[in-house]
Amino acid sequence: MKKKTSEKHRRSIGETSEVAWRTDLNDTQQKIIKLLSEDHQLSAVKLAEKIGVASRNIENNIKKLKEYGILIRHGSPKNGYWEIVDKDLQE
Repeated sequence: MKKKTSEKHRRSIGETSEVAWRTDLNDTQQKIIKLLSEDHQLSAVKLAEKIGVASRNIENNIKKLKEYGILIRHGSPKNGYWEIVDKDLQE
């Protein structure tokens, strides 16, 4: 009998399709991607102000987007920028 694995475990070992994780993106994550596609240098604080949520919420969602392989941070926190790896997500 095949053991069932959780979605979280499948993600950690790379067994999900792109379609699966795209549908898993919450509203905040989608807004983060949209705003970062317009301005790659936005900070978590600025994103939080624009979206209307706490900066900690933004930080947690950015962490998830990085885990999904959607976002990469280049450079320092002050002078760096965000890269959206999946160009299909940019509008």
